[in-house]
Amino acid sequence: MKMRKMILLLCSFVLSACSSSNQPDGQMKKLSAEAAIAETEAFTQSYLIEKDGRIRTNLTDRADNYLSESIGLWMQYLVERDSNRQFHNQVEVLNHYFLTKDNLVTWELNGNVKASVNAAIDDLRIVDALFEAGEKWENPAYTELAKRIGKRLVDVQMKNKLMVDYVDLKSKQQSNEVTLSYIIPSGFEQLKSAGLLNEDVYEANRNLLIQAPISKNGLYPKYYNVEKATYHYDEEINLIDQLYVGYHLAEWQENPDKLLQFLKTDFQKNDGKLFGRYHAETLEATVNYESSSVYALAILLCLERRSDGEFAQQLYERMLALQQSNEEQEYYGGYIDLETKETHAFDNLLPLIAERKGLDGANIQR
Repeated sequence: MKMRKMILLLCSFVLSACSSSNQPDGQMKKLSAEAAIAETEAFTQSYLIEKDGRIRTNLTDRADNYLSESIGLWMQYLVERDSNRQFHNQVEVLNHYFLTKDNLVTWELNGNVKASVNAAIDDLRIVDALFEAGEKWENPAYTELAKRIGKRLVDVQMKNKLMVDYVDLKSKQQSNEVTLSYIIPSGFEQLKSAGLLNEDVYEANRNLLIQAPISKNGLYPKYYNVEKATYHYDEEINLIDQLYVGYHLAEWQENPDKLLQFLKTDFQKNDGKLFGRYHAETLEATVNYESSSVYALAILLCLERRSDGEFAQQLYERMLALQQSNEEQEYYGGYIDLETKETHAFDNLLPLIAERKGLDGANIQR
């Protein structure tokens, strides 16, 4: 609670001090962005981040569960936020709790018990953030850690030139699948730039994503079976998976136009809402819940496309409607159900990233 108040008071003080002076427009936009995201950041630091720096998955049944996914997302946000000190603290968490002796990252901790496998998407995200941080803050230690983790990924995670979903941390037995949403362009770009990934392997992974066959309804496959060389589709789609694929395609300058059209049509049809899951054949929602992470990813997709600013603003406003916005109540600023206390680190960290990117670039307005 104290951390939340400190962050909010600091932002208010800075804005108050600057509003009476002649600040350039660009500087004022940045200060406005700092104030706008302070609530969710304060919630995250007050309720989800433990004193030792580990990030709780939620506040209920997984309060003693910690994911490498959360580390990577928090690192990404801190690089965007230009918070070197907090980034350094999270690197220490990574080293102390998640990194194995041979530079692989366990995907989950239950208390202090480590999962037996890693997750390629989380490792790529962490590697990407470490490379970005090393360059941004001219810190060779971050770059060196990124190289160590990246090299190990390339050494043990590749099957037929493709980076599979996971490996067993002890036996190094590999998964036989590549979940398409796991293919993070910036992570592969960083590995290639660092000389850890040759051109053939880079292109094989890139082509697996950009050449994925789209269904008649404009949906992407869920995963690729490496041994059978076949793509597989879900009967019920998770919109998060589809949005990640669309976002990553846009990062590689591909056009996920059919997915965007579906989002816009469904958003309008449902009075300004998107839902978490849909039937792949009928495109009807199979659940009635919304998710802040769905809106955050849809915003990131629109921002990457650079031509959907109006829709990004609409998505942003709907995302904010899911936020606890009553300053007089507990959990202010969090994306949380007050009755059940249901929340998820993912549903707070992704909105932070989307809001930071959108507000800093003046693409969305609070």
